[in-house]
Amino acid sequence: MNRVSLLSSAAAPTLPARTRIAGVSHTSDDPVRSDLGGRTEPIHHWVRAIASSHGDHLAVCDKGRTLTYAELDACANALAHRLRELGVQPGARVGLCHERSAVTSIGALATLKAGGAYVGLDPAYPEARLDYMLHDADVAVILTQPSMTTRLKSAGAPVIDLDSFVVATRGADQPPDELATTADVAYVIYTSGSTGEPKGVELSHQNLISLVAWHHDAFGVRETDRASVLANPAFDASAWEVWPYLTAGASLHVPDHATARAPRLLREWLVDSGITITFVPTPMAETLLDLDWPPDGALRFVLTGGDVLHRRPPPTTPFTLVNNYGVTEATVVSTSGPVSPDVVAGRTPSIGRAITGTRLYVLDDNRRPVQPGDAGELFIGGDGVAVGYLNRPAETADRFVPDCFTTEPGARLYRTGDRVRIGLEGEVHFLGRLDSQVQIRGLRVELEEVAAALMTHPAVGRCVIFASEDDHGDHRLVAYMVATNAAIPDRAELREHLATWLPQCMIPTVFIEMDALPVTANGKLDRNALPRAERALVGGERRSAGTTSVETVVIAILEELLGLNGIDKDDNFFELGGHSLMGAQVVVRLEARFDLEVDLLTIFDNPTAASIAAVIEQDLQDDEEFERVGSTTPEGPTARR
Repeated sequence: MNRVSLLSSAAAPTLPARTRIAGVSHTSDDPVRSDLGGRTEPIHHWVRAIASSHGDHLAVCDKGRTLTYAELDACANALAHRLRELGVQPGARVGLCHERSAVTSIGALATLKAGGAYVGLDPAYPEARLDYMLHDADVAVILTQPSMTTRLKSAGAPVIDLDSFVVATRGADQPPDELATTADVAYVIYTSGSTGEPKGVELSHQNLISLVAWHHDAFGVRETDRASVLANPAFDASAWEVWPYLTAGASLHVPDHATARAPRLLREWLVDSGITITFVPTPMAETLLDLDWPPDGALRFVLTGGDVLHRRPPPTTPFTLVNNYGVTEATVVSTSGPVSPDVVAGRTPSIGRAITGTRLYVLDDNRRPVQPGDAGELFIGGDGVAVGYLNRPAETADRFVPDCFTTEPGARLYRTGDRVRIGLEGEVHFLGRLDSQVQIRGLRVELEEVAAALMTHPAVGRCVIFASEDDHGDHRLVAYMVATNAAIPDRAELREHLATWLPQCMIPTVFIEMDALPVTANGKLDRNALPRAERALVGGERRSAGTTSVETVVIAILEELLGLNGIDKDDNFFELGGHSLMGAQVVVRLEARFDLEVDLLTIFDNPTAASIAAVIEQDLQDDEEFERVGSTTPEGPTARR
């Protein structure tokens, strides 16, 4: 058996002194153990133990609420009793549709205490998508925020306003009787599906125990640590951000939405809040590396993942940057490793080595180990392999296959579809996908799901979706379409149609109408014959170019950053593929061009070139008036803002 192409659970990332060094074999000899006395019961027991011994310690806080461990545990106990009354027990699922906040952790913890599994849902999802997930998961109860209570009643399950419950409850000293085991499902995360519908991944308590135990050991988590929560419960990173810290007596800190999406504001918040460990998506991490950091700050680790990391930290970076790779089907993280500032010419940072409890196999098309250093498909085995896909036995059997490399009864491998290579030094290098799945700003997107949604428009006869990479390494989706007898509508109508089902990041930026999709001699789609979408004119002819000099400048800035020509002054920056990190670049260029201070929130509140220009023109006019009046005062000219 190829020794280099198989990495065992002993291949943990080289981090603190207590982290195990990479080993080579195809078996996992050591069971996962945490620093909490080798505990193996469900993790909500770990949290309760912290509440019993350190109840007055800070557990979680956001801008408006602070909870100690005693308060967190008591609120979760009371809610768990209510959930049990509503029928929640092992096998039942609870919808958790709430923005990031302190009370979100109460909802998740209460669900585990009641014996159920929480289903993370994003309140920003289109109503049709939320309805599908709630019915597919057959949720027994929905926990949500005040603004969503009416909208979610159509699901037919009892709806609990989580915020109001927390305010009204007096708490409870004891949780319900324990019914769950480590084999039961703890939470469900929905991912994009190749069949045209999102699919739910079921993760067990044992999966969580494995993740938490590795994290404690790898990063030396202690009760004095202060960790950030940036991910919504609908994303698998949220489990990684929450449970390793609440099971160690550390505290969670939740920044507001504006702070979480603006690099400079986030940097200031991390420093001012004394955050010691944070996870940020790859694009945000690369931006944060360009900022100045105090040399004596509290931040020890910046964890990143979700996309290909192209950057290494400067030598003076005062924290350790750790690159991570994982899939929802293998409990968030499968490989991890620190990124050194050393620059290896022509090579991006690796994705590290197998974490504790994980086995990696690099196999060829016949599922045989490849030769040392050769590329192949990555298969993941070990303690992190998920239960499977909810209500999809055939797809589960296709992606979760028997592990023929171990004698462990019932062991399975998850077939990732990712192409990797393991170097002679034992580190794993990500080379790309073997199928049409892509990552859009950290969110997994199946192109077939986007195509299926677009095909529901009556004017679209055939279509194919591709991901195009711009000059900044960002992906945007391009739709190539063939019309039915009806004329293809404009981009705005197509986007509006897709927005009833897909989240914004899954909606194509560019729509290209064709007489027919090109095919090869054997009848397959000829990708090379499709027109290039780089700098494509969006939405046909420009409807309204800039009418003022400021509008013209703003349009030019947006076109350069988005990599598109022909942007209309009324086109929405975010609908064209813009995001918060690119918005920060827009701000920098606007400030340099107009010598004004521009807040990132200006871009979010005014996402079109016309509206951005209107704000700038007003600021310029105010400044001129301010200077004119100031120049006539006894003190002389007034300084610009």
